[in-house]
Amino acid sequence: MARAWDVPSVFRFVGGTGPTLYAEAEKDGTLNALPSNHSPGFAPVLTPTLRTGVETMLAAAGSWLAPATVDSTSR
Repeated sequence: MARAWDVPSVFRFVGGTGPTLYAEAEKDGTLNALPSNHSPGFAPVLTPTLRTGVETMLAAAGSWLAPATVDSTSR
């Protein structure tokens, strides 16, 4: 839609695989077999995945929405 409307956009992926499962898949060379979004086997580790994803989105949105310069006298 962003291209159709000629507006900036961003698409982010936030991983949610547990560190042990990820390490095993990396060791076995099966990282591509780990379930991802839209897979019925996708079950992210909620903590810290959800918090990290939300903080990432807020930081990205803040960089677009915040004024380019901050005037310290306006507080």
